[in-house]
Amino acid sequence: MMMVDRSSPLPLYYQLKRILLARIESDELQPGDIFPTEQQIQEIYQVSRTTVRQALSELEDDGKITRHRGRGTFVAKPKVRHMPEEYPNLADHMMQQGMTPGWKLLRADWIEAETDIASALQLTSGERVFRLERLRLANDEPIGYHIAHVAPDFAAVIDQRSFTEGGSLRYLRGLSILENSVADRTLEAIEANQKIAQLLNIKLGSALLRVNRIIYTEDRKPIEIFRGVYRGDRFQYRINNMRAVSMINA
Repeated sequence: MMMVDRSSPLPLYYQLKRILLARIESDELQPGDIFPTEQQIQEIYQVSRTTVRQALSELEDDGKITRHRGRGTFVAKPKVRHMPEEYPNLADHMMQQGMTPGWKLLRADWIEAETDIASALQLTSGERVFRLERLRLANDEPIGYHIAHVAPDFAAVIDQRSFTEGGSLRYLRGLSILENSVADRTLEAIEANQKIAQLLNIKLGSALLRVNRIIYTEDRKPIEIFRGVYRGDRFQYRINNMRAVSMINA
């Protein structure tokens, strides 16, 4: 068993963190397993409570463990990673990560567009649009909540059989112009309100990543506006290949 080395120049808490992380990454401790208590770690590795708490705090910040008051500490479930430049379809990327993607349909109907939706789709307020409301699942666990609105000019091709399969745009696969479409995305951090907390089975105020996306035709006519929120503890949005020179002046 690995132990901390008191003669090492590395801080004890950092050594302890690496030892505990190795137990997670070696699958000795599986996602969902209860983690050793602070007292157990103190006794096993002969370190102070301060050292233990600092190591556990960093493991929690890194998303490797989750701590719940009154329940204990658990090995965190792996985050769903999405790299849209390499894997535009999140469902495909989830399968590559060993997860089973899925959907739960909440609502699919025609509504009168609210002002912000109408504006984004270049419509008149009150025009009817198609709305699709779903939960994104990973291994049958809800990790995201999606609402999509489709402009009426493009709704005729909607494939209702695809609401619960494939990627988020599969239900519009009959739309040939999607092949040359473009997407504008914005990302922001928000907190879960009561509705989202209940749907995603998380605490009120939990951290969420919100993704706003508008799909345009090649000549910039809006097709779909999408608003999705993902659990901060289960989802990671990764952007690769950003040129360093672009960050210098950011």
